[in-house]
Amino acid sequence: MAPAASAPTRRHFQRLLGAAALGGLLPTLGACAAGSGAPGYTVSRQRLNELLAHSFPVTRALLGGLAELTLSSPRLNLLPASNRIATAFDLALLERLAGTRHTGALDLDCGLRFDLAEGVVRMVDVQVNRLSIDRLPPAQQALVQQYAPGIAQHLLQNLVLYRVPAEQLALARNLGWTHAALRVLPDALRIELGPTAPR
Repeated sequence: MAPAASAPTRRHFQRLLGAAALGGLLPTLGACAAGSGAPGYTVSRQRLNELLAHSFPVTRALLGGLAELTLSSPRLNLLPASNRIATAFDLALLERLAGTRHTGALDLDCGLRFDLAEGVVRMVDVQVNRLSIDRLPPAQQALVQQYAPGIAQHLLQNLVLYRVPAEQLALARNLGWTHAALRVLPDALRIELGPTAPR
């Protein structure tokens, strides 16, 4: 009779089996992309844009309720060199007293964080790079430039960009995987899951 497999061997086999199952659960997301040895999958830029669009438009009060700021039509790009993403928005500013509506644009970039407890990828460290509003008087333009970036950062900080499917998240938890790495690629976001990284 062959000797029973040792505990380390069984654990190694379970991890391999789990990685294989992980890839099989998500074939449409490009599981286990070529060139990466870590279990995981990729989410295309097109899919990220589709998901982000579901969260907009959003409207927030500005200047003590005297105006409303609306962000819409997000357009996401990937920045692999800095492992961040860039997003451009259409912007609308409504002056409530006068009923005047102005349009403009907002450009920003941010980092990403994987929240394993909730199984989501969140936007973090939001940095506003450009905010422009057409045909706004200089005094009002200065006020908007002063307050609008902070409102946009507060609005987008920790915004959920992607939610891991429940069955895949359950598998990772059952395997005891608590380590996640996010890699921004030229055309996709790579999510790598595995055991806790050694210290």
